Amino acid sequence: MSLIDMVFRLNKSKVDDEKVRVLVRRLLNHPSLVHLDLSHNKISDRGARAVGKLMSQSQLRILNLCNNNVRSNGAQAIAHALSKNNSLTSLNLRLNHIVDEGGQALCQALLHNTSLMTLHLGSNELSEPTASVLSQVLSQNTTIKSISLSCNRIGLDGGKQLLEGITDNKTLVEFDLRLTEIGQESEIFINQVLQNNQEQARLEALEKRPPSRV
Repeated sequence: MSLIDMVFRLNKSKVDDEKVRVLVRRLLNHPSLVHLDLSHNKISDRGARAVGKLMSQSQLRILNLCNNNVRSNGAQAIAHALSKNNSLTSLNLRLNHIVDEGGQALCQALLHNTSLMTLHLGSNELSEPTASVLSQVLSQNTTIKSISLSCNRIGLDGGKQLLEGITDNKTLVEFDLRLTEIGQESEIFINQVLQNNQEQARLEALEKRPPSRV
């Protein structure tokens, strides 16, 4: 008998670290869990470590921790799990406080991870050091297709590093850099690369379509 994919959402419910630790213990017994949405709660580092354990012992594909209180240690725990994970395709950590220590750890994990396709790190107090490691990811990772760094102070130097990393990238098709202060020139050239990748993705999708029947 095949298992039905399980989606669990618990939003805006004041879930804190203690509650999420209890929740994770229960969810470890659900091998069909593929989507966990705990956005808009009060989860900080201890809770994030528990979620990291869940990532390591499940087939979770989508994880949303948007608008919690995850800081660098929690992000590092999630990054550790991500570096060994081969199922997660989408990770949303928008509106947390992971700062560059957490951002760098997550980007380092993407040098090893081959499943993640969507990463949202908007509004996390990130800056040029995170962009430096992400530049390496863009030049090596061939899986990720969508990244958001919006509302972080990446700066001009960070923008130049991102541009250098994305120059030979063929897979990224979405890169949200709004309100990151990377400079107009870097933004223009990055968008050109994205447009080329989008066109190539469109052509590849057309080639995979079965021939129409007359």
